[in-house]
Amino acid sequence: MTCAQTSMPIEALRQSVHLADAPTITALQHTDQALLGLAYGDRPVYLPAEAGNVLVATGGGGGTTTVLRTLAAQALHHGAHVDILDIGQQHPPCHRWATALPGVLVHSSVSKVHTLLVEMLDRLRHPEPAPPADWRRRRVLVIEHTERLLYGLRQHWALTRPDSQLDDAPGVEALGMLLAAGPQAGLQIVAGSTHLPPHLDAEVGDVFPTRVLAYAGQTLWSRIAPEVWPVPPYSVIPGRMHAVQDGRATRFQALYLSESQARAWARGTTPKEHR
Repeated sequence: MTCAQTSMPIEALRQSVHLADAPTITALQHTDQALLGLAYGDRPVYLPAEAGNVLVATGGGGGTTTVLRTLAAQALHHGAHVDILDIGQQHPPCHRWATALPGVLVHSSVSKVHTLLVEMLDRLRHPEPAPPADWRRRRVLVIEHTERLLYGLRQHWALTRPDSQLDDAPGVEALGMLLAAGPQAGLQIVAGSTHLPPHLDAEVGDVFPTRVLAYAGQTLWSRIAPEVWPVPPYSVIPGRMHAVQDGRATRFQALYLSESQARAWARGTTPKEHR
């Protein structure tokens, strides 16, 4: 008597995703949605077409900077204006790839970021109609090390306005309001952080329709994506992440763009190593 063996299809998840890979090329063609990466069976995982905020929350070395760089380069590729807030002590800076590129400004001074956020909030009160899916009329705010930025904004305000009776620094308040109201006016915020402004914690899913997690233990999941249960197992493979959208977590391998590739893609050209 012979036993029948059940054959089950196996869908592999790639160890890496690059511009030169055929599935990546296919995923990037004929769409202007920003690609996060490839899931099982090389299924593309995109950001929604509308200007919804994105939160990237990973442990140390989890790939936050890479995801921010990849999304910023794609936004520039599609014609959006991008502001990168990169406050920190990194040498070299995290986003030097964007230096002097048309359509992007890199802000590394806390005082200038404070002014920028307050001015953006003022403009938000008188918005111009902006189709949410039109990249050319969209403004994308990319924030590296959001916790460090929030601390810096509070320190800046304490040192420059020590007698203020405000509950919080205007820059922090402005960021909170931009997160809540910006998408309706074509402002999309892509933030790298494991913490949020305190008054936004309870509504993280409303403020960030898309959340990307990697190297994430149960504590981080309960803070960033409390609606997902059980918590998916994490992986130590570089670039292995989960995208949380519409209450569901999708495991994927993140698209990797090097600094030179991101710079070329932002310009709308092909990286020289792929010509």
